[in-house]
Amino acid sequence: MRNTMNISASLLVLLMGFSLVACGNSSPAAQPPTNNTGEQSPAPEQRPEDSAAIEAEGILTGWADPHTVEIHVEEVPMAFQVEEDVQKSFDDIDDEDSVQFKYVERTIEGDSTTKQLVLTEITKIEADDTNGSNAGGNVTSDRPQTTELEVTVEGMTENRAATLAQGKGYSLYVFEPMAFDAEDNELTMKIDPDYNVEIEKLPSDFNLDALKMDAKEELTETGEVKELSKEELSSGPMKDAGLFMMAQNDKKTQYFIVKELDGNGFIFHVDAPVGEPSEGFLPMAYVSLNSIMNEENTAK
Repeated sequence: MRNTMNISASLLVLLMGFSLVACGNSSPAAQPPTNNTGEQSPAPEQRPEDSAAIEAEGILTGWADPHTVEIHVEEVPMAFQVEEDVQKSFDDIDDEDSVQFKYVERTIEGDSTTKQLVLTEITKIEADDTNGSNAGGNVTSDRPQTTELEVTVEGMTENRAATLAQGKGYSLYVFEPMAFDAEDNELTMKIDPDYNVEIEKLPSDFNLDALKMDAKEELTETGEVKELSKEELSSGPMKDAGLFMMAQNDKKTQYFIVKELDGNGFIFHVDAPVGEPSEGFLPMAYVSLNSIMNEENTAK
């Protein structure tokens, strides 16, 4: 009997021991995992390599999306990424403004052959900073060097700043997206010089019938020549033109316009290619041409 009790007691002690061991290992998932190498934080993202800053000038043509702008540099359109800290620099810059800027070429991580152009600085080139790109010779006029002229582009009428430029024997006001070459008497779009007006000052005894023949000969190569009537011109900016002839094809429209301004006759030879800038080119060109006044030119 005593032996039986001793065996029972021993079994009870063993069972209690096993129970304690089991309780000590009941929650292994709650214990921190063993890490022989030590805990490591995620590696910081590596910044792609940037080139040295590159300086350039061009014409801002607009935003392709909220982070990308297009700038024409030497007549070539280029897309630039704009990071958040640079976007505030565009507050005072409009489409078709002349700009000077800096950018870097950024290598895309994982693709050494692809580079992004990223703007780091950009500022508007003011009319007075263009080193005479809008001006001809020395203007002897008492007219203000800058003014605001009303122009209607894409159905919206607004006042835009314009700068006085000197031609050969006349002056005119030129809007910022355009440039005037006094040597060639040519008004062009900076973004694309194929949009242009050649200004020809006429002698006092010019013959309108003879000029009409010249116009037909000049325009025939472009397409069928059409002369607009006074009625057709009556609501437009060239309503006072003595002669308005045009021809067009699928690539451009060409105009031959004779108009008297400030007591002198002029011919305007206008080339307007088919393209996006054409929406603003003719309205601005016509306003500039209508601002012509006879002047003495002291340019050599």
